[in-house]
Amino acid sequence: MRTIESVEPNETFFDCVDSLLKTLEFRKVMLTGGEPTIHPDLDKIVRGINVANISVTTNGIQLLSVGEWTKLRDSGLRKVIVSIHDATPQSFLQLETRRREFGWAVRALESQKRNLVTASKAGLKVRVNTVAYSSREQIHQVLDSLGDLQRQYNFDIRLLNDLANIEKSQQIIRDVCQALSAKPFKEERRSGSSNTTVFWEAEGGFRFSTKMSYQYFFDQVCDGCTVKEQCYEGFYGIRIERRMSDYWVRLCIYKHTQDILMPWKAFLQSETAKKFKALCMQERVQ
Repeated sequence: MRTIESVEPNETFFDCVDSLLKTLEFRKVMLTGGEPTIHPDLDKIVRGINVANISVTTNGIQLLSVGEWTKLRDSGLRKVIVSIHDATPQSFLQLETRRREFGWAVRALESQKRNLVTASKAGLKVRVNTVAYSSREQIHQVLDSLGDLQRQYNFDIRLLNDLANIEKSQQIIRDVCQALSAKPFKEERRSGSSNTTVFWEAEGGFRFSTKMSYQYFFDQVCDGCTVKEQCYEGFYGIRIERRMSDYWVRLCIYKHTQDILMPWKAFLQSETAKKFKALCMQERVQ
């Protein structure tokens, strides 16, 4: 299978997205990557998607000005999710798959913080996602580095457990909440799943949220899978990729078989699409 190509904001792409939205009755679209903020036509992509709830998930390394975020907001973007898992250049570099210099890590961390400010000033809803993959110290460092900005700009900081080590990472999150003497003030449970988001307030008015996630397996996709025992992600949802100048639906990041990666028109005619829509409808009424 050929490599993934860059999305182009043209009739072919929007026809694909609109058809999926209408047929499956989707209510939101998440723009991920790669890294969506480096796409030269991101504003056109956002503007052409006909749904009210559009979010971008970014590593925050590409710095956007208030004006650039405002342009995206005016195009229809509603939420920016910045993935920040570390607060020191040393630990940041350990997560990189490419060899990077120390100075690059310093600049990257600064860009992440500045994007929180510029996106907030542009009137966008902003959230930081931090995966508890290492230790309590890792989480405390991130919270300490973002605390002042969070109080000033009122963005959410969400602690997520690591699906590769659920038990350990959830214990880290519980320990952090206890160490901060944090008290829960709101809870949201996603219907049809075991995922729970809890909103906390610590001393001094510092607020954050936690989301405890578990692997979810969609029978139509996951039953009989040979890598299920080693699968960290489970069934995440429907992804769209551009390949061979057309758009394809991907149902799993680990496999490339015809029942998992298929042209979007073929997917909409498939039994999997019907069962997925039925699952979504069932969740909404629960």
